Amino acid sequence: MALGGFGGVPPRPRAGIHFHAADPIEQQDVLNGMSPLYQSYNCGHCGRSTSGRVVCSETNDRNERVTLWCHCSCEKRLPTLISTVDGTERQFPGQAPFQAGEKWPDELVRLYHEASLAFTAGAYTSTTMVARKILMVCACKEGADEGLPFVKYVDYIIDNVLPMPRAKKSIDAIRTIGNDANHSVSFVELDDALRAMQIITYLLTSVYSLPQS
Repeated sequence: MALGGFGGVPPRPRAGIHFHAADPIEQQDVLNGMSPLYQSYNCGHCGRSTSGRVVCSETNDRNERVTLWCHCSCEKRLPTLISTVDGTERQFPGQAPFQAGEKWPDELVRLYHEASLAFTAGAYTSTTMVARKILMVCACKEGADEGLPFVKYVDYIIDNVLPMPRAKKSIDAIRTIGNDANHSVSFVELDDALRAMQIITYLLTSVYSLPQS
């Protein structure tokens, strides 16, 4: 992994935990003997590419950094752990592959963000449940009545919101994804959760992000 930053960190002769400058006044940090360190990664919280401040790192007996505790450069400054095990780098929380559109309604953005976080965490059944909820909320926002069976919301989207032949097949597919999980102890796997997220992304983008005229 590529590490960079102001000052760098001098080699240490043995394994251990090392704390790095976390004060935003970096010049004072250096004067105090602390060297700021940064790590480039895609934040699993906000989804952005960031140059996060390394707050703490762990090195092995070969002076190799095997674990980094970073915080994002966004306003929330949420933490991320990056660990290297047997040469494989892992990030917790992982990189979020799905990002909400700027013009989407706020409550749909929040639901979509929850679905994205669940997908990133490998909670595929939860991902699909939230994706189905998003479709229902979208249908209600576009004029459907509340309290209808799920299939009625799917029909409403197909008939009134995106009445296009290509859209119909995609939207209709979500009828079965996660349906068993809603009514019995059944778990959704990666492929179906991915399809559910792709369908919801397609739906919200088509309704709220594409030019209306």
